[in-house]
Amino acid sequence: MENPTYTPVSRITLTDSVVEQLLDQFRRGSFKPGDRLPTEGALMEKFGVGRSTVREALRSLAHLNLIEARPGAGTVVKSFDIGSYLRPDVFALMLSQSDAASLLEAREVIEEAAIGLAAQRATQADLEALEKVLSTTQRALARNEPTYELSALFHMVVAQAAHNTVLENFMHSIYELLKARGKTTKKMRNFIRWEVDSHQQLYELIKAGDVAGAREAMRDHLRHSAHDIDQLHVN
Repeated sequence: MENPTYTPVSRITLTDSVVEQLLDQFRRGSFKPGDRLPTEGALMEKFGVGRSTVREALRSLAHLNLIEARPGAGTVVKSFDIGSYLRPDVFALMLSQSDAASLLEAREVIEEAAIGLAAQRATQADLEALEKVLSTTQRALARNEPTYELSALFHMVVAQAAHNTVLENFMHSIYELLKARGKTTKKMRNFIRWEVDSHQQLYELIKAGDVAGAREAMRDHLRHSAHDIDQLHVN
């Protein structure tokens, strides 16, 4: 087993930082199935955190089905199950800050193009599909129910309204990730209200056929959303 390096915890919550660093070691192959993790005491020293933080981080990894405690063997990395590594909650946790920035860049390129085409090509059926997502989201918001899946769906339907298979396939490829990242905002009521209003504005621009306005609004929407989600993890 390689000797992984660690950095002192300095941002986001202590537990999340420990989890992210360990996930990064899993991703790099520093820990392999059957490898034993360092003891709680060793992890406390390496990360510079207390025992409760280490235990909470280990519970999070166990919940993700990545590690298990074995009598007489300590905490052991479980056999890799590609299905669990593709789970959106794991994928979202493994998304580093640099990866998140790259995702934002890719989304700006793809989704600005998609909404621009949607403003040109959306059919009445496309508009009705968008209206249905928006109205369902408004009802969920009024009932204080989660809206993150509907928010991800809105972006999917915009891509479908572009009538471009490549753009639509890209959005399909990140759909689960959008839901996973969106789930982290489910207690951010002000953000959710803003997001719903912003989606309504995007819809109105598509309906009006305003290509330039729709592209600019989508860019602003993605950047605002990414900023608020990043701040959630920093604070």
